[in-house]
Amino acid sequence: MIAVLGRKLGRATDAGLWQRLLSAGLVNGELPAASAPESPWYVRVMLGIAGWIAAIFLLAFVGAALAWVLDSKIAAVIIGAITMGIAWLMLRRWSGNEFSTQFALAISFAGQVLFAFGVFNASDRLDTEVAAWLFLAIVQVVLAILMPNAIHRFCSAYIAAAAFYMVLRAVQLPWLGPALLLALAARGWLNEFRIPGRGAVIRPIAYGLVLATVSISMGERWYTSMTYQSTEPTMLQLYAPWLGALLLGAVLLWVVVSLLRRGGLAITGRFGAICLIGALALTLVSLKAPGITIGVCILLLGYAHRNLVLTGIGVISLLAYIFAYYYQMDVTLLAKAQSLAMLGVVLLVLRWLLFRFVAPHSSSPSQEASHV
Repeated sequence: MIAVLGRKLGRATDAGLWQRLLSAGLVNGELPAASAPESPWYVRVMLGIAGWIAAIFLLAFVGAALAWVLDSKIAAVIIGAITMGIAWLMLRRWSGNEFSTQFALAISFAGQVLFAFGVFNASDRLDTEVAAWLFLAIVQVVLAILMPNAIHRFCSAYIAAAAFYMVLRAVQLPWLGPALLLALAARGWLNEFRIPGRGAVIRPIAYGLVLATVSISMGERWYTSMTYQSTEPTMLQLYAPWLGALLLGAVLLWVVVSLLRRGGLAITGRFGAICLIGALALTLVSLKAPGITIGVCILLLGYAHRNLVLTGIGVISLLAYIFAYYYQMDVTLLAKAQSLAMLGVVLLVLRWLLFRFVAPHSSSPSQEASHV
């Protein structure tokens, strides 16, 4: 009784507040329907863990009973696809239940492993392996779009990016990977609010692409610095890192131009010119450390969207890449110190230019408040 009375009083209070907002002209229409109360986080965590435990035991039992599936490539692919279909149906029908959601996620991931096991067991030659990675990337893209769950979309986007990178590595074009993935992630964030009702689909996919870009870039840099190449490198292999860094710089310039246009600022104006010159200078200074360009681009997108999570990812990735770059073995300590010092000088000069030529002409907070 007390709970019912509390809900009625709360609804009455909401109605009064909505009427006051209507009178002030701040809202319009009817009072939105009250949403169902959400379970406490610890209850959801406990139900999620229970769902994963139940799914693991069920899959272990089914795996023991259907061990013959692993011996057949076609059967593994078919059973994996059916399992993913069942997970999709569960996520569509029981998305509000934490136990069912986590149970469906566990089933879907197990089905994906079984599906990938069957696909890669069918690859015996290099061209078939490339096709397997490409097929896996396409399947993960479809799952990222269709699966009605943010965690699943995030994981599928990450796996799709990793599989696409493996395709590029197999065809000797790994330097294209970080730039293409960063461009896709930036496009997702720049269009976050342009498609009504699709933000719930775009955001987890964009998060997955961002983290995939950071991890792939750092992994590629570490692999390059630790791998000894006994043969003479080709012309493309010699200049590939520089081309990849320039492509990352082009993505950064595109993001800066897009944000300037969205903010109604002229590219040829004083502020726009300083931003473009700064992005270009940052790209040239960090040619030997392209991960810095990635971190700055993510940080810029996060700050422009007031997204604390994305901003934090940008800060952490920037610091992590500077730390990793400083301890690479294929570059001398003097060269690394010079690159970081030049980067610091460029950033300080940009800050001085902004405060010297832009800040004095911008309106103060008191002036802005007087216009509201």
